[in-house]
This record gives sequence, structure tokens and C-alpha cells, in this order.
Amino acid sequence: MHYPAIDAERARHYHAVGHWRADTIPELMLRAAAADPSKVAVRDASGAAVTYGELAERASAVSGFLAGLGVKPGDIVTVCMPNWWQTVAIFLGIQRIGAVLNPVPVTYGRADLEFVLAKCRSKVLFVAAKFRSVDFTETVAAFSKPELRDLPVVRIGDGAHPLGTPIEDVLAHAPVPAVTGISADDPAAVLFTSGTESRPKGAVHTHNTILFGERAMASAMHVTSADVAFMASPISHATGFLHGYAMTLTLGGTLSLLDVFSGASAANQMRAHKCNWTMGATPFLADISAALAESNATLPDLRYFLCGGAAVPEPLVRRATEIGLRILSIYGATESPPHTLVHPQDPVSNAWNSDGRPLAGIEVMITDEAGNALPQGEVGEERSRGPNTFIGYLGEPELTAKDFSADGWYRSGDLARLLPDGSVRVVGRLKDIIVRGGQNISVREVEDYLSAHPAVQSVAVVAVPHDRLGETGCAVIVTRSGMSLTLAEVANFLEAKGVAKFKYPERLEVWPALPMTPSGKIQKFMIRNQLKDMDGKRQ
Repeated sequence: MHYPAIDAERARHYHAVGHWRADTIPELMLRAAAADPSKVAVRDASGAAVTYGELAERASAVSGFLAGLGVKPGDIVTVCMPNWWQTVAIFLGIQRIGAVLNPVPVTYGRADLEFVLAKCRSKVLFVAAKFRSVDFTETVAAFSKPELRDLPVVRIGDGAHPLGTPIEDVLAHAPVPAVTGISADDPAAVLFTSGTESRPKGAVHTHNTILFGERAMASAMHVTSADVAFMASPISHATGFLHGYAMTLTLGGTLSLLDVFSGASAANQMRAHKCNWTMGATPFLADISAALAESNATLPDLRYFLCGGAAVPEPLVRRATEIGLRILSIYGATESPPHTLVHPQDPVSNAWNSDGRPLAGIEVMITDEAGNALPQGEVGEERSRGPNTFIGYLGEPELTAKDFSADGWYRSGDLARLLPDGSVRVVGRLKDIIVRGGQNISVREVEDYLSAHPAVQSVAVVAVPHDRLGETGCAVIVTRSGMSLTLAEVANFLEAKGVAKFKYPERLEVWPALPMTPSGKIQKFMIRNQLKDMDGKRQ
């Protein structure tokens, strides 16, 4: 696999000042296991409590299984698993032999999963046989790409198809020693993210880019090995993977995982496991706050609730504060993982007035279209640069060059301004994406799928506000002469294409024409304004 090259000058500087070090993610986790093997590393909703010693043992069995399949350092292994303790053992087992981890959300549909596996040339796929309403054995059995037909699969549980190797056989495999000589500048993970492109793109992170960001974040929050982190955010997604798995277990802390979320179950588990901090998008905060208020309960051990993915509404923060939660807004991207944070010593109101101050060692600036820095208060594109920034997109040098300036600044595509205390306030976006409950949806990707529907003459997909999820998608369609289309038919069409359900438009408008410029470009701002006017008249 050909990975993006690290800029040599960047590497020299970050190593010289100590931002990048020699430790790797598995080394730090195995060091924690050696120091205190009886300490609980992972708990999950099943009631399992796995110690560091047990985690290291089970991860070594996973490593042995992978090595037996010929997986070598630098090879990519894809994991599509919920928040179960087994997922953590698989992650560590992959990384301890120098393979590169590719975690993907269980919300992925067949089309996304096929695309990612082919893009990564993945050597093995780990899946839950069934999770919630999805049978992943059926998803895998329906793969159409010829290169995926012989892909080794490991499953947890049973589904409609008895494919692959059961996890019990993997965990019983003879262990192998951890691979030595892995560089902290080697790729550690490929994290896929949606942007304006029609398909997901894989951000490549090294051990050092991940570990610097997690150290900086832990330092700002004063998180140590004594703390228990709660994660309902999927650890197969950037938030849970970076701040749950990587931060918590390299520190030697305890990770509490919830696989099927509800506000009440999350609150109960955080209380039972004495969790000290958590992070999630606004729906997580809204539902947990409501559950606590309804039961007149508190979370006495929880110091911080980090919230990001979309602007955090002031009324929500005020309600959460009234029941004893301390909300810290956080901002970043998969490419530049959360690089601003409302620090614990900041005013409570910063949680709704800003998106946080830069973490130590990370630079942020607001620029005009030419990349020139703008003064405080002026709106421009937010850019960041630091030892936490990814090294490039997998197999996409043109996209990498587009999103990176020559001097190493990552272009977020978000519009923001700087506040007097150095905080950033995001006010809009340049990228055409929908942020639904903290998950990014490429508008172009959905439009490309819908354009193939036989009833569709033209289509535009736009974000519309949603009280709980922040935004959802609305498809505005012009149908072909004499044809019609319903939202249910749209959903059925996308399902047949293997599109992930969270990408489905949740509103459909059929118009006689779309507003366009004289040159034929669809004017989405006019569509959004018309939808807003329509909603206002209905109220």
C-alpha cells in the first residue's frame, strides 16, 4: 500500500521540540498492561469487565490469527464493529503487529463498505454478524466487487450466512510476539470521512499524529490513568476511536462502552461505572440531559461532557448545566482532530458562544480566499496546523494538495471568526455537507445516487435544521414528464443501491424547476430560503 509521505521538515521540527516521540499506540497500551495487568481496561453494556492483562492476551491471539493469514506491517485491516470489548481487542491485535487499522462505522451500507475495502486493499474484514436491524453476513454475501469475493472475514455471532471465521476461533489462536521496530511515524489508522467529494476519503494518521492530539486534549482536561471515559460515540468512528480507544488506553485509564444508545441507558451506565468524562454530538447530550431531568438524577462522578459536531444550542447547555453537567464545546475534523476546546477554566457561556480555544501546540487562523490571515472578528475560512494533523488522503494526492497549503495548513472548509479570548466561532461552511447527529454526509454523493433514478430529471440536496440531530437532508427534485416520486420510493431506491441509511434524505420536495443562474448552476441558497419560507408559513 502506498501511503502519503510525511513532510521531512515538519517531521524534523516536531521531533526536535518533543511533539512527536518514539512511542507507538500498542507500545503504550502494552506498557499499561505490564504495569497493572489486573486493572480493568474495558467495560461494556454486556456486563463484561476486561482487565489490561486479559486485553493484552486476547489481542495477542488476534495478532496470531492475522499473522497466520499473512498480514504484515503496513497492511490494512478493516473493522466494522459496535462498541463491544471484542472490538478493542481486535484494534489492539491489529496494531501490535504493525498493521494499519481501518475502523468503519456500523452505519455504513454495502456500497460504502465495498468502496472502503477496495480502496484500502484490506487484507481482512471483522464484522458483527448482526447488529440492531442489520445482518452484516447478508451485506458481505451481497458484495459485487470481484476482488472482495475471497476476502477473509471474521464474524462475531451468527447471521443468515455462516461465512468466515467465528471470533471464538480467533481468540483461541496461538499468540505471536508484538512486532518490534515499528516507527511512531508509520501509518497507524485510515479514518474515512465525507466531504464535498462523491465518495468517502481516507485520512491517514500516524501513531504520532494521533498521540500528540490525545496528549494535548488529555492535558487540557487534566485526564489521567485514574479516569474512566464513557463512550456511546462509536469507537469505529473518529470520535470514539481517537478519544475513547486511543486516549484512554494509552493513558492506562478505563473505557466504558455503550453499543445501543438511549439517554436513560447512557446515564445509568455512566453512574454505575463512575465515569469521569464523555464526548458526543448534541443528540447524545440532549437525550442524556432529558433522562436525568426526568428521573431527577445526577452524575456525581462526571466532570466534563465534551460536545461537538455542530453548534451547541444555548438552551441545551443551560438545561444541562442546571442538572450539574459541565459542557465543553469542541471542534475539529477527522483530518485535524479536535484542535479547539472550551477549557475547564473558561466561562460556562463559552460552550454556546464559541467552539473553543486551540489546544497547546496547535495553530489556528482565519483566512481570506487567498490564504491571508484575517484580523479578529472577520469571517473567513478556518485553517489549522499542528502535530495532530493527518499526513494526507489514502491514494488521493490531488485531494491532499487541495486541502493542505504548501506550508502545512489544513483547510477546514468551515467559515469562522476569532474571538477576543483566542476562541474560534464557526458560523457556516464552504463545503457542501450535511452534519446529521455528528456524522458528515456528502451532498454530492447523495445527489449522484438520486440522479440515477429513472423518475428524476434534476435534483438538489440541502441541509435543513433539525431540533435534535442538528441537520437532516432534504431532496428537492424535478421529475421527468408524467412521472412522480415519493419519499418511500426514494428510500427503497437508495436501499437497493446499498447506501447507508443515515444518508437518506428525510424530506422530499417535488418542484417544477430548480432556481439556477444564467450559466445553469443550481442556486442552493435560494432553495434553502424557499424551504425556510415554506416552513414559516406552515407554522
